[in-house]
Amino acid sequence: MSTKIFSPELEAIGIIKKDEVLANHTTFKVGGPAAYFLETNDSEIIQKAIRIANKAGLKFAALGGGSNVLVSDQGFNGLIIKISSSRCDLIDTNKLDADAGTSLAKIIRTALSQNLTGLEFAIGIPGSFGGAIAGNAGTSGHGIAEYVESLKYVDKTGVLKICDKSQLDVSYRYTRFKYTPEDIIISAILILAPAQPIESQKLVKEAMEKRSWQPKGVWCAGCIFKNPANKSAGKLIDEAGLKGKTIGGAKISEEHGNFIINTGKAKAEDIIILISFIKQQIRDQFGVQLEEEVRYLGFN
Repeated sequence: MSTKIFSPELEAIGIIKKDEVLANHTTFKVGGPAAYFLETNDSEIIQKAIRIANKAGLKFAALGGGSNVLVSDQGFNGLIIKISSSRCDLIDTNKLDADAGTSLAKIIRTALSQNLTGLEFAIGIPGSFGGAIAGNAGTSGHGIAEYVESLKYVDKTGVLKICDKSQLDVSYRYTRFKYTPEDIIISAILILAPAQPIESQKLVKEAMEKRSWQPKGVWCAGCIFKNPANKSAGKLIDEAGLKGKTIGGAKISEEHGNFIINTGKAKAEDIIILISFIKQQIRDQFGVQLEEEVRYLGFN
């Protein structure tokens, strides 16, 4: 398909790339090329791009910080809109307004610098703010989405809309945006609480200690599976004796069973096969059906 499908306005400012390798935009470091690639957090540009893609019959999807996602080896035969920004503003004594493309780490730093509490549990979670909201990223019984007052998003028809917290459909590692990458979060407002410095520092220390056992300095997507009810996916994988299991270039972490590592030459196919193997082993040994937390992109 020719780039002529895109408006002269978009092409003129050079924001559309062709055949952009998505492995360069994911923490797993796997994934083939996107036919077309746009990096922005500008809602007007995103609206325009979606409308043009719809008119051309071109698939599109959002990509944030690239964690918690597995991209096909064949890539994505359509338009990837990478949400990228660094804006995070204090708009009231206890409210933050931030772009979806801002890193979650910056959101947390800003909250702490403004003596606001609530997000300490999320320290160490990689990825973007928008992606964290979509998947309700969290730990220790908390999720980012519980602090959202409202958010702006562009829907699959290219219309900018507002979603209140009551419309988010929040549950464990889920919001209504989890499996609808064509509905693109633009920004969100968080409501936090005034911090008691000593208590906040204690929560920060606890969060860092809980993440100390997670693999560091490796290519991975974060936790692969959701925790089953009253169980730990990582502990089940450990008890099944699967740590260190390798298929191709994909390996189950020796440090934590719920992490799959790209040892350097993994393909998405290796990771898919390893995920299926883990699910089969846990089902056979414990009668538990694991459910992926990671999102798939570009698979038929």
